[in-house]
Amino acid sequence: MWSSTPHFILTDIFSHLPIVDVGECLIVCRSWNSILQDEYYWKRRLKEDWGIDSLRETHQPCSWISEYKRLHCMQSKSNSKPWATLNVHDNEVLHVNMSHCGHYIITSSKDKSFIVWKISEYSSRGITMFKRVYFPSWVAVVQSLFNELDSLLLVSGVAEEPIMGQVMIYSFPKCKHIKTVNCIPYDSFGSWLDNTFFIVGDFDEASYSAVVTMHSVFQNTPPKYVYSDPNSNQEYLYHCKSFETCNSKRDPYKKFLFYACSRSTLVNHSLAVAVFTGVMTSNSEFERDGLLALTLKHDDDEEVNLKRHLLKKRISGEPSDYHGSFKNIVDLKAAVIGINANKNLEKVFVNCRPWISEDNPSEISMDIQLKIFDFDLNIQRTISKAEAVTPSSRFFLIHVSSSSLYAISGDEKGKIHVFDSNYNIYICSLSGHSNVVSCAAISPTNDNFICSVSDDHSIMFWDMGH
Repeated sequence: MWSSTPHFILTDIFSHLPIVDVGECLIVCRSWNSILQDEYYWKRRLKEDWGIDSLRETHQPCSWISEYKRLHCMQSKSNSKPWATLNVHDNEVLHVNMSHCGHYIITSSKDKSFIVWKISEYSSRGITMFKRVYFPSWVAVVQSLFNELDSLLLVSGVAEEPIMGQVMIYSFPKCKHIKTVNCIPYDSFGSWLDNTFFIVGDFDEASYSAVVTMHSVFQNTPPKYVYSDPNSNQEYLYHCKSFETCNSKRDPYKKFLFYACSRSTLVNHSLAVAVFTGVMTSNSEFERDGLLALTLKHDDDEEVNLKRHLLKKRISGEPSDYHGSFKNIVDLKAAVIGINANKNLEKVFVNCRPWISEDNPSEISMDIQLKIFDFDLNIQRTISKAEAVTPSSRFFLIHVSSSSLYAISGDEKGKIHVFDSNYNIYICSLSGHSNVVSCAAISPTNDNFICSVSDDHSIMFWDMGH
């Protein structure tokens, strides 16, 4: 009977079996094994078992069998434990960022310090403290970011007296202070625009609206408005923060700026995007000068100084040579608590807590939604998995991180949630922290390496490949 059954009928039967039983069918006979090695069968199972609406033409894995296996193996990591835990910070750890070369991690904390960690191997013995910098006059170090060349650090924090936001630029690896920029409100932070220019949120008292200003690391020029007409969207710029910049995949001279903003409330509830053209420092020019090769040898001060000299020599013109324009805005009717842009996938991942009533922003839900947009801010999917515990009057920033395969986010119950960034689906959750996980980051060089930080003062490292 089975030997005479057409293959398409057997394929349909096998598609209804649990994946464990499919493994048993593989060893029944050669005919069944041949059917179950068919790529079409596994592409169909991938869509049905994971609830994928459609398989994007832009994402074509080399094998649908291996793609299904990757997701199935990642799903089985729910009970995984961190392979290393560090308890060095003396207060809540708010943010973590990984260098683009994959060898360094920087953590920011309410203990008024940031720590740079060096990773020589994926083991507890392979993680060492490289640098630690204290800020006695700050309430907290909120966020620290490497630039694309891993040659500079952008450190955002809250100054104590008078209370305001501050952004400081440090050299790397020496961690020497270069520049300080003040910003209002105190919780408006900075982000890199390119390797030597950065943006900061501020408040313009003349127009009584929030603005985004651009600054040069090495040039002593006054700050410039991000847009050619900073008041063109004044009604939506009561507050403006949570910046995320991203290069264009198709045009090296175009950059995107995504930011959360608000119109009539102190809590950001809208997502906006602006586009820049005429970027002065392109990576292709750096590569021809051999500049990127120098970033691999951080321990050689002479080479680092040479790299800085090349940066200064290459840059010409004023910050006003950038031409920015407002593109689009979407009112999410939710408190925006985290933004991440992915250049390769051309997606924006946004964590938010929806308003309980669409007309009343004072009460927000305990659900943390991950909203996924394209670069034109068209919504692709909303996933509700993370949870909150704090009331509307006092909620936490929960940052998002993504790679070519995964997007990850913490929540207020101590969990880390892993999503597939291509298919926009939830995969699994990791447990280990005992308090809010405000940030988790994926290594730029290894999609399976995750670092998470928490209000329980700990830093945890996860290897999802084993």
